Amino acid sequence: MCKIIWTFGAAVAAVTLAASAEVVSFKDAAKIKSWDAWGDKAPPDPSASGALAASKKEKPCVTWKRLNELDPGLKEIGRLAVRDSKDVKSSKWSVGCETMDRDYANWDSYKHLMGPLGVKHGRLFSGWAKTEQEKGKYDFSWFDPQVREMAAMGIKPWICLAYGNPVYGSDFRLGMKVSQVTDKPEAFDAWIKYCVACVERYKDVVDEWEIWNEPFGQGPEYAEMFYRTAKAIRAVQPNAKLYCTAITFPRDYKCVLEKLKQENVLDLGSYFIYHPYHPNPDTTYEKFVPNLRRLVKSYSDSFDIMQGEVGCPAQLEFGHALKNIEWSEYAQAKWLLRRTIGDAARNIPSSVFTMIDLQYTFMLQSFGLVRSNTLKEFVYRRPSYFAMQNIFGLLDDEAHSDKIVVQPNYKVTQRADPRDTRKRTLTSIRFLREGKTLRFLWFSDARPSSLLEFDRISVHFPSKVVDPVWVDMITGRVFEFPAESVKYENEHTLLSDLPMWDSPVMITDRLSVPLREEMSSK
Repeated sequence: MCKIIWTFGAAVAAVTLAASAEVVSFKDAAKIKSWDAWGDKAPPDPSASGALAASKKEKPCVTWKRLNELDPGLKEIGRLAVRDSKDVKSSKWSVGCETMDRDYANWDSYKHLMGPLGVKHGRLFSGWAKTEQEKGKYDFSWFDPQVREMAAMGIKPWICLAYGNPVYGSDFRLGMKVSQVTDKPEAFDAWIKYCVACVERYKDVVDEWEIWNEPFGQGPEYAEMFYRTAKAIRAVQPNAKLYCTAITFPRDYKCVLEKLKQENVLDLGSYFIYHPYHPNPDTTYEKFVPNLRRLVKSYSDSFDIMQGEVGCPAQLEFGHALKNIEWSEYAQAKWLLRRTIGDAARNIPSSVFTMIDLQYTFMLQSFGLVRSNTLKEFVYRRPSYFAMQNIFGLLDDEAHSDKIVVQPNYKVTQRADPRDTRKRTLTSIRFLREGKTLRFLWFSDARPSSLLEFDRISVHFPSKVVDPVWVDMITGRVFEFPAESVKYENEHTLLSDLPMWDSPVMITDRLSVPLREEMSSK
C-alpha cells in the first residue's frame, strides 16, 4: 500500500513539475538558480520595481560600515555630494562592462547602478563569436540593450571589437592568438565584415572603437589587424576614433606605429591603450607612462595614451592580474583612488575594471565595484563603488591638475603604530576646478594596505586655505580642523596633526566642498 501511494504521489509531483517546467531530478540541479541556502527564496516586494527593486535586494556590506565608523580625530560636518551621469557634462572617466560577450556577467543585474556612479563612458565587448553563430548571420539582440540603455543613461559606450570565432576555425577566449584570424583569408574577411556591421549598427551612439584586446607579444599580426580593421571602420564612419589596444611595450607598439607610418595613414590612430596592473599604482608614473607617451607622440603629436582597463581585486586571487597578493575591499578602494587621481593629474583618460565581479569558467573574479555571486546577481556595492562615485562627480572635465609633488622621506610626527619605522613618501596633487583649489594627499611608497589607521603629519601650503576641511575620498565624509591645528603666516597655511594614510584625502576650504543635503551612512 505504501509503495502504491508513493508511486502515485511521485507521478503527481512529476506531472506538476513538468507542467511548470521545474527541475525533476538531482541531475538537473545545475538549472536551479538557488537551492543550498536559506533566505534565498524570499518573495519579491510587489511595491518595488526596476532600480528600486534591485536596491532593496542589496545585502549589508561590513567593510563599508566599518569605514564609516572610522574616527580620524576630527569633527564630521557632512558628506561630499555626488552626481548622476546625466548631470555631469563631460569627463574622461570610464567603467568596464566587459565579458558579457562570453556570459561572464549579466547586464540587467547591475545596470541600475551605472547612472548613479556618475561615470561618462562605459567599455563594452562586442563578441563576434556570440553575434555570428552561423556564417553570415548576425544576431545583435544580446548586445542592443547594453549599448542603447547605456547611452540613454547619459553614458557614452565605447566598444572593444573582439575576439575570434569558432565558425571560422578560431578561438574566442581571452589571450587567443590574433594569427588564428589574420592568417586565414576567410576568417580575416569575415572579421572585417563583422566589424563593419557592428559600426553600421551603433554609429549613431558610438564613435570610439578599440580593436581587439591584449594581444601581447603579437606585434606584426596585430599591426596588420589594426590597419585593415581601422581602414574598414573609417570607410563607414569617417569621424571614428580608433584605439590600439594594450600590447607589449615597446616592441608591439612600435610594430603598429611603423605599420601606420609605412602605409602613410597615421591619421588612423588616436589613443594607444595600456593596462597597468601594478601592485603599487603610483609606480606606473615613474617610467612606463612617460615613456609610452613619448613613443606614440614621436610618430604623431595627435596621438596620446589612454588607461583602458585596470583595477584591483577585493580579495586574494589565484589567477589573472595582481594574483597571489592579500587584497581586501579596503585595499581595493585605496588602490583605485590612487590610480584614478594619478591618471587625472596627468590628463590620461581612465577606465576602471570592472563594474561587477565576473564569473569566469574557473573562478569568480573579485575586481568589481559591485560584488556578485556565482549566479551573476548583484549582492552589494563595495567601498570602491562609493570611492569612484566621489571621484567621478568631483573631477570632471572642469577640473585641471596644475601641480604634482612627490616627497620621499616625509616626516611623520606621530605613528599609529610606534613600531612602524618605514620611510614614507607623500604624494600631493593640486587641482583647480571652477576657481577652487582641491588638494589630494596620500602615502605612496607602498601598495595600499588593509590597515585602517592614521599617522599624523604637518603640511605647508604656499597659499591661504580658508576654513580648511579634510575629506575621506572613500566614504566622502567631510571633517573640519580644530582651530589649534591651523596657522596662517603671510598668506601661507600650516596644518598640524593632520591624519594621513595610504589612501587619498582631500584638503580644501569649506566652501569648495559640495555637501549632500542630508547625511547618510549607506
